[in-house]
Amino acid sequence: MQETESALAAFAARVADAQRASDALSRSLKKLRQATEAGHVADLEKGLLAIAERGQEAEAAARSLAGAWEFDAKAHLGAGYAEELRLEAEAQGLNIFERDGRLYAFPLILRIESRDAAIRVGKKLERRIRPKHLVKLLAAIQKRPQRFREDRFLALLYEVYRQMAGESWRKLESGPGPAISLTQIHDLMTLLPGADYPIEEFGRDLLLLDRQPDLRTRDGSGFDFAGSTLSKGAMKRVTVYDEQGKERTYIAIRFLKGQ
Repeated sequence: MQETESALAAFAARVADAQRASDALSRSLKKLRQATEAGHVADLEKGLLAIAERGQEAEAAARSLAGAWEFDAKAHLGAGYAEELRLEAEAQGLNIFERDGRLYAFPLILRIESRDAAIRVGKKLERRIRPKHLVKLLAAIQKRPQRFREDRFLALLYEVYRQMAGESWRKLESGPGPAISLTQIHDLMTLLPGADYPIEEFGRDLLLLDRQPDLRTRDGSGFDFAGSTLSKGAMKRVTVYDEQGKERTYIAIRFLKGQ
């Protein structure tokens, strides 16, 4: 199957040929205009002949472009593109890996949208899918300062947790709360119609929060990702992959007042 890079490179060469023909026509027109403005009558007939020739060449080049693009990008996105992108990323020193049908360039999560001939980078639909270009774009995004605010995410988790933990725990001044399933918390966070917060992005945010273990809520409560003492079959897991592609699993969270 033809790859995106080779298909675009071949088409770019055809476009360059058409551009050169168009530029030649433009130069001939410019010379004719200059001859007309200066009243160089002897050059007018010669110029008109040149324009007729350049015009035919430009028209032929433009017509040839009509059937020059035959690459089925949507089909390739459905099968083959992910590996092509991964190899290009490797060549440029960027780590992209595929897990469970999704592409990761931590902290970015990519989704191939074959129907739209696009790649969803987080929540943004990116239609510039040439691997060389996309890898450079992803690398630039990774280098930007993180916009994720762990404190705001923690506050949101805490608010949902407090509602699920019940009034009796909310009234306590200190002590640990119950371990509550993170998938259930995510279900509540995405309850409204149109909520766009995939479980994979939720898992990524949990991982980023996990790297700030000393973070506290506004009332001073700490948090703990419960899991090691829970039965693995009792609650659903939230799975995420870090920069090296290592799997991290989150099952439940508890908040600890006064700690």
